[in-house]
Formats: sequence, C-alpha cells, structure tokens
Amino acid sequence: MSLKINQKSTLAVAAIAVAIALTGCGTPTTEGAASAATSTTEARKTVSPQEAEAKRQADAAAAKARQEAAAAEAARVQALEAAKKDPATYEQLSERDFALIAKNPGSATGRKVVVYGRVTQFDAATGTTQFLARTAPFAGDKYDYDQNTFVVGDTAALIANVVEDDLVTMYTEVLGSYTYDTQAGGSTTVPKLQVNIIEVTGSA
Repeated sequence: MSLKINQKSTLAVAAIAVAIALTGCGTPTTEGAASAATSTTEARKTVSPQEAEAKRQADAAAAKARQEAAAAEAARVQALEAAKKDPATYEQLSERDFALIAKNPGSATGRKVVVYGRVTQFDAATGTTQFLARTAPFAGDKYDYDQNTFVVGDTAALIANVVEDDLVTMYTEVLGSYTYDTQAGGSTTVPKLQVNIIEVTGSA
C-alpha cells in the first residue's frame, strides 16, 4: 500500500513539472517584455509644444537661407550679364598684350578685351553662331588685321547682321584656343573669342 502511494506521488509531481514547463514556453522573457514595453512607451510619446516650435523655427531658418542663397546667385548672374553689355568693363590692349594673347590664348582665358578686325569667313561652313576674322588691337586699314581669330557670338541674334568683309569693333571674352582644318588640308590653332558686343564700322 505504501509503495502505491509513492508511485502516485511521483506521477503527480512529474505531471506538475510538465505543466510548468509547457506554460513557461508560452510566456515572454523578461527582456522581451521590457523591450515591448519600451516600444509602446516610445510610440505613445508626444512632441512638446517647445520642441515643435524649435523645429518650426529651424525649418523656417533653413528655408530663408536657401532663398537668400538663390537670390544672391541670381543677382550675381544678373550683374555678370549686365557687365557683358557694358563697354567700360573691357580693356583696351596694347600691341604687346595682344601679341601675348595670340601667342598663348589659354593663359588669358576669361579676360575681357576689345579687338578690331575684318570678317574673313561667315558662311554655311561656319554656321550662324561663329565666324573667322583677322584681328588687331587697334582699328586700321583692312590690311592691318593679321591675326587669324575664331569668334563665337554670345547669341546667334547678336551677329545675325554681320557678313563677310565687314570691319568690326568687338568687345570680347577670351575663351582659349581653337584648332580647325584648313582648305589646304592641314590644321591651324588660333585664339578663340566670345563676342558680347559688336559694332560694324564699315566694309573692306
């Protein structure tokens, strides 16, 4: 009788242990529960009025800075465009300065200079936005212009009324050098200028 009671007790204890183990498998760990509680707390956290106002002010300041930067850039571009059309912003060259530019146009890139010349080619081969000219640092007879020069118009409209053999005064910006093929079958490298103001003064 005593043996049977012990066996039943053992079975009861084992059953209780199994039940506890099974119940534990479905229960979240302490760490998991804490993490879930933290996430819930963060999700429910609200932004204070002070924080919202600080963010609004920061966003407004950033937007204002962007607007001011855009306005400053627009003003800079406008000033540059205005200067392009102002003859007073171009330098008159001496013969030596002109010769140095012709020798090494790349070193003078960006300089705004006045040159005089005779248009030698402006046709279907050159297109409507550029032409070839013989130039010099001063106005003279058509035979006084001996520097071959490649000239690009700031716009096609600017040089629309220019034709071959025109004598011109040009307010230009040095762009560097330009190499092109010649009719003789070779190539030549010449100064490249962008003309921003042009005056036709006669015809050769």
